[in-house]
Amino acid sequence: MKSKLSQTMQDFSQAVIVPVKFMAVMGLFLAFSVILQLDFMPNGIQTFGGLIKTMMDSMLNNLALIFCVGITASLAEKKKIEAALISLISFLFFLATNNAWLILTNQIADAGEMGLFGTGQAMVLGFQVVDMNVFLGMLVGCVVAYIHNRFSDKEFVDFLSIYGGARLSFMILIPVILGLAVGMSYVWPVVNGWISSLSGFILTTGLLGVFVYAFGNRFLIPTGLHHLLWMPFCFTALGGTAEIGGQVYNGAANIFYAEMANAGSITTLDPSLRFATFGFVKIFGSIAVSLAIIHCAKKQRKDEVKGMILPSMFVGAVAGITEPLDFSFLFASPLLWLVHSLLTAISETVLWALGARTYMLYGLIDTVVSNSVFSPSVTKFYLVIIVGLVMSIIWYLTFVFLINKLDIRTPGREEVEVETAGAMILENGSAFEEASDFDLVVAGLGGRENIDTITNCFTRLRVTVKDQGLVDPVVLEKISQQKGIVLNGKNVQVIIGMGVQTFKDDICEKLGIVDV
Repeated sequence: MKSKLSQTMQDFSQAVIVPVKFMAVMGLFLAFSVILQLDFMPNGIQTFGGLIKTMMDSMLNNLALIFCVGITASLAEKKKIEAALISLISFLFFLATNNAWLILTNQIADAGEMGLFGTGQAMVLGFQVVDMNVFLGMLVGCVVAYIHNRFSDKEFVDFLSIYGGARLSFMILIPVILGLAVGMSYVWPVVNGWISSLSGFILTTGLLGVFVYAFGNRFLIPTGLHHLLWMPFCFTALGGTAEIGGQVYNGAANIFYAEMANAGSITTLDPSLRFATFGFVKIFGSIAVSLAIIHCAKKQRKDEVKGMILPSMFVGAVAGITEPLDFSFLFASPLLWLVHSLLTAISETVLWALGARTYMLYGLIDTVVSNSVFSPSVTKFYLVIIVGLVMSIIWYLTFVFLINKLDIRTPGREEVEVETAGAMILENGSAFEEASDFDLVVAGLGGRENIDTITNCFTRLRVTVKDQGLVDPVVLEKISQQKGIVLNGKNVQVIIGMGVQTFKDDICEKLGIVDV
C-alpha cells in the first residue's frame, strides 16, 4: 500500500511537471516582450513586443486548461492523443455545467469594482464558474486519466464497436463531469476557505515559513516529490493571490509573470515572491559544491572529477537542472545532503530578511532575463550577489571540512576496485564493457518481460517493474549516461540528466513501446 501510494504521488508529480516545463519558456518570452516595449524602442518594435505579450498572456490566463491536458496526456497509459482530446472536452463540459448550475440555483456572483475578485468565482473561457484556478485543471486531468486508463481498452461487439475503447471512457465521463461540476459549486467554496487559511498561516509565519518551505523544497528532491511542495505555491492560490492590471492571479510565479507584463506600474513586488527564490541554490550552491568536490578529490583523479562535475555544475547554475550534481554526492553521504538543504534554507531566509525581492525559479539565464525588466531598486538584485558570494564561501568551506573530516567518499575519493575475476557477462552474451546502454538498461531491469512502464521527468528515467527482485543495480550503474540509481520497491529511477527525454525515447523505440 505504501509503495502504491508513493508511486501514485510520483506519477502525479511527474505529470504536473510536464506543463510547468513550458512555463519557463513563457517567462523568458514575456520578459523579452516587456523589454521590446520600453519607451526608447521604435514604435514597430514596441508593437511587435505587444503581440508577443498578448501571446504569453493567453497562456498565463488559461493555465487550468493547459494543466488539464498536460496531466491527462502524461498519466494516460495508452491512447494518449485520445485521452488529451477527451480531457479538453471534459474541461469545457465542466465549465458549461458549473456555470449553468450557478445560474439555475441563483449562486452566480455579481461583479464589483474589482470584477469578480473576492467573490470566489472567475471567468474562464467565457464562463463564470467557481474559482478553482489551476486546481480545476489538475482535478479534471486526474479524473479523466483515471477513467481513461480503466475503460479505454474495453471493446464491444461489431455493431456497438463505435462505443468501445476511448469512446466508452468518454461516455462514462459525461455523468462524472456533470456530478463534479455540480458538486464543486458547494464543495469548492469550503475548500477555498481552507486554502486561504493555510496560505494565510504560511504567509504570516514570516521567516520561519520561508525557512521551512526552502528546506523541504530542497530536501525532498531525492524522493522526486519536491514538485508537490513548490508547484502549488508557485501556480495556485496556496502561494498567494494578487490583483494586477484588473486581472486576478494566483501563485507566486503567476503573480510575478503578471507583474513583468505590467513592469512600468510596479514599484514593489508581491510578497508571494518568497516562494519563487529557490533558484539561488541552483546558481550559487551548485558552483560552491562543485568546487568543493573537485578540491577534495585525490590528486591523481582531479582531472577525471573535473570532467564529470563541471558539466553538471554548468547545467545546474545556468539552466537550473541540479539533479546530476545532487546525485553525485547525495548517495555518498546523506549528511552532506542534509547540510546542503539547511544551507539552502538559511540562504533564502537571509535573502528575504535583508529585503531581496528577486525572482529565481530556475537558473542564471532565467533569473537575469526575468528580473531585467524591473529596476534594481525593486528587485534588490545586488543583495543576491552579495549574499550569494558570502554563502558560496560558507558552502565551500563547510563541504570541504565535512568531506575531509569524515572522509566522505565523494567523486574522486572512493577506492578504485580492481576486477580480477574477469568480465561479467550479460544475458545476451556480451561483456559489460562491450554492451550498449540499451542492453544495460534491459539487463539491469530484469529483462524485457519485467518492464511494466517507462516514463521520464526533468532528469530521470522512471520505470515500473513487475518483479523488483530481478532488478540489478550493479548492472544499471554501468550505464554510461547514468548519474545515480534510486530504488523504491517496483519503482526504479535512473538519473540521466537533461538528455533523459531522448534517452527514454530511444529505449522505448527499441523495446517497441509506442508513446501515443
